[in-house]
Amino acid sequence: MEQQKTKTKKKQLTKAGLLSLVVILLLSLFTGCTSNNNSGSAEEGSANGEETEKTGSDDSEPLKFSYSRPTWGPATYTKGGAYEKELFKQGNVEIDVRIIPVVDYDATIKTTAAGGNMPDVIWGWGPVDPFWKDLQDQGAFLKINEYLDQYPAIKDAVPAGIWEKMADDKGDIYFIPNLIYPVVPFFINYRADIFDELGIPEPTSVAELQSALEKIKASGKDIVPMTHGNTHAYWASKDLATSFGSGFGWAPSKEDPNTIVPPEMQEEHLNFKFWLQDMKKQGLFDEEAGVNPDASFGETKFKAGRAAVILGGNLQSLYPELKKTTPSAEIKIMSPLTGLDGQKGGTRVVFPQDRGFYVNVKAKDKADRFFKFLNWTLTEGSELRRYGVEGKTYTVNPKGQKVPIPDEARENDYKGAQIEPLKFIDPMSEKLDWEAQELSFTGAGIQDKFEYYKGMFEKYAATPYNDYKDPTVTSPTQAEIGPQIWEDYMAKVDGSILTDMNLTKEAYQAAYKKYLDAGGQKIIDEINELQKNKSEPNYVD
Repeated sequence: MEQQKTKTKKKQLTKAGLLSLVVILLLSLFTGCTSNNNSGSAEEGSANGEETEKTGSDDSEPLKFSYSRPTWGPATYTKGGAYEKELFKQGNVEIDVRIIPVVDYDATIKTTAAGGNMPDVIWGWGPVDPFWKDLQDQGAFLKINEYLDQYPAIKDAVPAGIWEKMADDKGDIYFIPNLIYPVVPFFINYRADIFDELGIPEPTSVAELQSALEKIKASGKDIVPMTHGNTHAYWASKDLATSFGSGFGWAPSKEDPNTIVPPEMQEEHLNFKFWLQDMKKQGLFDEEAGVNPDASFGETKFKAGRAAVILGGNLQSLYPELKKTTPSAEIKIMSPLTGLDGQKGGTRVVFPQDRGFYVNVKAKDKADRFFKFLNWTLTEGSELRRYGVEGKTYTVNPKGQKVPIPDEARENDYKGAQIEPLKFIDPMSEKLDWEAQELSFTGAGIQDKFEYYKGMFEKYAATPYNDYKDPTVTSPTQAEIGPQIWEDYMAKVDGSILTDMNLTKEAYQAAYKKYLDAGGQKIIDEINELQKNKSEPNYVD
């Protein structure tokens, strides 16, 4: 599932404001932004005679292409499943997909890309990342401006302001961004029934959370006090980090507010990382954190009733699965916690893009049909993309609304692990849809939890922590030597905080000093010189 929010960390988002955030984002944030108005809907595709010709099903032979992408769920996808066959039939495609767990994706796919063994369509970070920007500048990927003009549903799915950030200095675009809503709280979910049984009130501060974890460990229940959801341990805990004053991004320097510095130079950020290490040392945080390559291990434990607190995790998924193993279980969400030094917790807001994909320049002969297919997924194929197959992934209620079938209640061929690897992009207009969210809760059998969930969303969103760095500003030195000096001086220590219990904050800072001396400080200086606007970004207001 980030990076940014309103102009002041004390500003409260009203309920009406939350319900209109998407509209605000599309009409106010991005200068010159085009109106989505659900332009990727099947109805619009049918209404436009030109669109009828641009489906994935009007060519006699299926379009065959290879595709690599990360997967956030369990990597259990198997080829030849029923959903895959339905997509291939309706879209007239044959996709040879390779998936890689998200925790391993960047390292694995960069090796593949650097070796020139790229598939026809490949996920990456795009021009906001020096590695991918360098490959782009070297001509590895196809320029797509003409295809965006030819296939309007694709162009309209992404706000104009985001397309502008994807363009190079010539206005050329090579990358299709995967959009995310900028406010994505990673809640601190907990077993309310266990807390009640042990007489532990809901924590309101970091100190109270730590005390609660200690009591759970001492209870003799043989249960993991705290684990994390399906991603890196530190990213899953990003919103707990805000209670330490860390937004996991660049922030103004305390010495010079006109200079922004990376998180590695922020005391609050290091305090949080080493606090989490200390929790692991004491047996209060999952011993598999940072070790187990299967990102789903924490959710598996929580759903099986073997963990009391989980950082991140989706209530619609957690609750029904947990009730199967522990019928008396109850899950609640902690309100944002007050930090050890009185900081007010909230949510780390994100730049509205999380990866995306390129088309290999060597696949140019397939490009027109690929973009025709992608356009089809946003028009005539939109219902399959968004809802799946009736009776298999959703049912229709008396109001005619499509109610999702919970993943655990689906046949194996229609579970999320079989669908996610075949996904491409969704339009921004679908990124915060409260009606769809409520139907998801209904499908999971927990509709009574929806208003509670929405209220907690508002609580987290009320105190945003932003990344002050513009992700499209890149340092020439970073592009030239950044990855190498990080590997030389920081990769081991930064990746070892949760695996090397003897690593100290002082040792980390000493390694970072060497990194700065080797060129890291020059990278920071260049970012500050190139990024003229260093004010707090605002993606939703």
